[in-house]
Amino acid sequence: MPHITLKKCFKEVLDNLQGENLFLGREEALLLVRGEEGTYPIILLPRGENTFLRLDKGAHFLDLGEVHVILNRLAQKVGGEVIHSTLDPKARPKTPPPTYATPRRWLEGGGLRRLLKDHERVDVEIGFGNGEFLERLVGQGKAAVGIEISNWAIKRALNRLRGKGPHIILKAPGGWAVKWLFPPESIDALYILFPFPWPKRPSRRLIQAPFVQTLAEKLRRGGRVILATDHEEYAQQMRILFSASPCFQEGESPEEIDTKYLRKWISMGLAIHKMAFIKRETPSAMDPRFPYLQYPVKAKVNNPQEVMEAFQPWTLRPEGQSFFKVERIYLNLEKGTLLFRTTFQDPDLSLHHQFLMWKEWILDLTPTWGETVPPPLARAMESMGKWLAGL
Repeated sequence: MPHITLKKCFKEVLDNLQGENLFLGREEALLLVRGEEGTYPIILLPRGENTFLRLDKGAHFLDLGEVHVILNRLAQKVGGEVIHSTLDPKARPKTPPPTYATPRRWLEGGGLRRLLKDHERVDVEIGFGNGEFLERLVGQGKAAVGIEISNWAIKRALNRLRGKGPHIILKAPGGWAVKWLFPPESIDALYILFPFPWPKRPSRRLIQAPFVQTLAEKLRRGGRVILATDHEEYAQQMRILFSASPCFQEGESPEEIDTKYLRKWISMGLAIHKMAFIKRETPSAMDPRFPYLQYPVKAKVNNPQEVMEAFQPWTLRPEGQSFFKVERIYLNLEKGTLLFRTTFQDPDLSLHHQFLMWKEWILDLTPTWGETVPPPLARAMESMGKWLAGL
């Protein structure tokens, strides 16, 4: 994570930053800085006679150019001398084009309706890398959505597709985005080309049984899932999962795939596994829930100071493999409000270090990269509110 070290003692830094956005923990502090895209959580730690400022890892989707500006402004504000920095001095924030969206922008802007004015269906690529194949889809006159989490890949794709046909570049985890941001039966074709195989941790692979069920809900009847991998064991798992679903049947091996990684693996003599699965029927039971932009929970805390001092990490396991963990609590001395650092994980996604802020007895999400609150996280927040009320 980007960070700088200041020649300034920790206490003096905190004195200069006192305000409604500074939260104190037992051994560190957290400062929330509002940026163009979201809220930037900055961790402050004592390092001997110096102070360490770091972008928290829960905000790894954010614009690094803006991170550069924010951290350097903080250094100037507290009058500290930068004695070490990992920031790129050439990095500058850029205004994203209208074809770029975070989940929050996606919902506020009407989501797929921006594309569906002229197109009934869309093609989707998850993990588009340098954007080469996504550019090809758009060049064929198709409305396309590219989903990525890599800032580097997003910048490359935005440059490639600038001024070209209808498309949206969506910054979000792929499986999560398909599940919570797309209406039922809205996708014509979905491409997952050379996903990371996670050879040592297969449980982290994108293509799992719950995701296959999600695709059965989101693809139109007759729509296709096109897959490619150089990893034989992952290819076998893909085929087993889709063959086990009554909603899909295997189709002819796709010929249209041509990517940088495909050419690279072929030049290395690796075998390429290409598959296509056609949706033949819609699941009888579909999840009707959709995300919403806010989900505040009301609960009262009698003494925030005591809550922070007595806090121990708290974990909720709502269902299956899911878990929600409250890892740390911070207190704002000026307003007596609490901020919670959490991790939420379910079969679709692991979101580390969500930020939930307690303000005027309303528990709500403090978005760091434009995220929204899907129903599983909302249920975890409700349980957290009850837990707090019982303290």
